[in-house]
Amino acid sequence: MEPVIARLKKGGEIFEILVYPREALEFKQGKRNIEDVIVSDEIFSDVELGKKVSSQDLNKNFGTENKLEVAKKILLDGETQIPKELRDEMTEKKRRQIAAIISKTAINPQTRAPHPIERILGVMEKKGINVNFYKSAEEQVKDTIEKIRSEIPLSIENLKMEINIPAKYSGPAYGKIKSLGKILKENWNNDGSFSCVLEVPAGQKNDVYDRLGALTHGEALIEEE
Repeated sequence: MEPVIARLKKGGEIFEILVYPREALEFKQGKRNIEDVIVSDEIFSDVELGKKVSSQDLNKNFGTENKLEVAKKILLDGETQIPKELRDEMTEKKRRQIAAIISKTAINPQTRAPHPIERILGVMEKKGINVNFYKSAEEQVKDTIEKIRSEIPLSIENLKMEINIPAKYSGPAYGKIKSLGKILKENWNNDGSFSCVLEVPAGQKNDVYDRLGALTHGEALIEEE
């Protein structure tokens, strides 16, 4: 994708850099280094005219002559000209991430089952939910739930699961279990097996069964408290 301009107004002056738009968004999400984002390390007062900013002006406005540090500030505090097609793509991706998180962390209190992602997406569209592609999906889940609750019943509840992993799977399973939820109690048994009480969002329980079942070839013992 063609480079775009990132611009920051500071101290009555304008500072611009040329950046790759997708990489610029990923930088703001903490997924990229500044070197991956910028076309060059030059700082301009006007990119299109090729007017460069002097080291003295950088020092006066940013307290440093380090162009990479200045570029970071421009990206984080300024505005970036994101092309519409990329903005639409990233917004839709973020929308699906939000729906997926809601499907995993909330349940229908009437059926005790999670809502399918497509149903949540449909309600988000009906309610006209605006998604901010700069913010993480996790940051937008709570507000989205509040806005769609009038259309579908949602309840965020935690579930405790007693899990026992046979000795031959206990080593690799431990790390997987930690990634699935919060371990409230754990015990390494004399026979090498691993037991624990795991707390997870109720909507995520099927994920626990699927992942541990696959890892242990169906030998994991799981009970819901």
